[in-house]
Amino acid sequence: MPKSKTVMGIDFEYTGSLDSGLTVLFKRSKTKQKITPETVNTIRNEITKRRPVLMGANRKPLVADSVGETLWSEHRVSPQVMSCVLPLLVEEGFCTVSAGRPFMIRRS
Repeated sequence: MPKSKTVMGIDFEYTGSLDSGLTVLFKRSKTKQKITPETVNTIRNEITKRRPVLMGANRKPLVADSVGETLWSEHRVSPQVMSCVLPLLVEEGFCTVSAGRPFMIRRS
């Protein structure tokens, strides 16, 4: 099972791909999270359209004018999916993310 780290450095494992959808497993909590390809495409589109843009993985409070806010407000998807999708988009070379908070995403 492939492994990665969130931008905060938390390890996770996943199956699938950005194109086909992901199932993410955090070993600490033993919870699985499914992320659809549509959600990944929404994230890609927001990064492309609004670059640079804030990540905004918080649920409460939502980070204003962030990709996470759009995910929740327009699609009812938890902004926390950004924690898993963003590192994979960076690995793919699609975008970069700033080293510290607030996490700013730039399209490559």
